[in-house]
Amino acid sequence: MKKLSLVFLIFGISLLTACGSGDNDNPDKEAQKETSKNTEVEKNKSKEPKRKEAADKSAEKAQEQTEGTPEKNKASIKNEQPKKEEATQKSEKSTETKAVPAESSISLATFNKSATLPITGGNVTTVYTNTSPKMLFFGPLNITISKYKVESVTGSDKQIDAYSPESYLGRRDGYVITLDIIIQNTTNSTINYKADHISLNATGISKGGSLENFIPIDKQLNHTREAFSGMTKQEGYITYMLNEEDYEKLKQDTTLIANNPNDFNSPAIKVTTKGNMSLKFPISK
Repeated sequence: MKKLSLVFLIFGISLLTACGSGDNDNPDKEAQKETSKNTEVEKNKSKEPKRKEAADKSAEKAQEQTEGTPEKNKASIKNEQPKKEEATQKSEKSTETKAVPAESSISLATFNKSATLPITGGNVTTVYTNTSPKMLFFGPLNITISKYKVESVTGSDKQIDAYSPESYLGRRDGYVITLDIIIQNTTNSTINYKADHISLNATGISKGGSLENFIPIDKQLNHTREAFSGMTKQEGYITYMLNEEDYEKLKQDTTLIANNPNDFNSPAIKVTTKGNMSLKFPISK
């Protein structure tokens, strides 16, 4: 009986020891778990700056792409603008190239008949003639010089009214240059133009023209009016009187200059050529 009691006692002590040992193990496990959690948190914290940095870089890249798009568009617009201007200039040049001189309704025989001789008398001789049309293209208003001639006047013996500008060649040798000119208004509106301002120029000399001197009434350009109606073509003469000295100066290197229509129009009209136009204009062989 004593042995049985001793066995139960030993068994009970062993059981108590086992329970105590189990209770001591639990704190260690809890500590390990806590340590593991803390380590995980630390790892997560260490990853957060990297994640934030990656997110910031991603946001910056997206912003750069967003901001870059307008800049590319601006660059594209800047690149396209010169192309458009170049295309416009080519179009204007193409239009100018297509312009052709107007046809004259005055025959060469009629033109060659002197209107100077009946007024001055003496000897009137044509010393130079040019029948190659020349054109001054402004767009809305275009000028064609169909033909021109130079007449030499010597021994003038007719009495010319002293109040007439033609008296400049009365009893004096000189020259009369006559242009057969055509002015076209290609618009639907009236355009003003002073054709007598078309000048002949050389070094140290400039001569303006006349719409009346040595010109028959039926050959006066636009009846000497400045207003050219829309969609019309007017033809007539312009003349220049020169004494011998002026002719010698002018014939060396003659240039004809035509004013821009906007010199005589307000408000300005849209023209394809800015400024005046000039061309070589030989008056001697």
